[in-house]
Amino acid sequence: MKSPKPQSANRKMNVPRPEGYSALRVWERKAKAKRSPGLLIKCGDCENAFEIFYDEEALEIAGVHASVENWREILLPLLMPKSRK
Repeated sequence: MKSPKPQSANRKMNVPRPEGYSALRVWERKAKAKRSPGLLIKCGDCENAFEIFYDEEALEIAGVHASVENWREILLPLLMPKSRK
């Protein structure tokens, strides 16, 4: 897994991206006790946030737990549409 940007860059709000949106702010969280490793993702222009916890077999995104394959079936078509117009 790629490491997120350094934390100092994550704390800046309203950092513009080439496509016109603000860059997301991402923090990586290490596993602790019974909690899986995860990512905290915050909006680029407000304080809205959600967490993703992960392991080899499953992902929990915003509190919804499912297999990696199940998430792949749902998210890949959104991220890689067959034809862009």
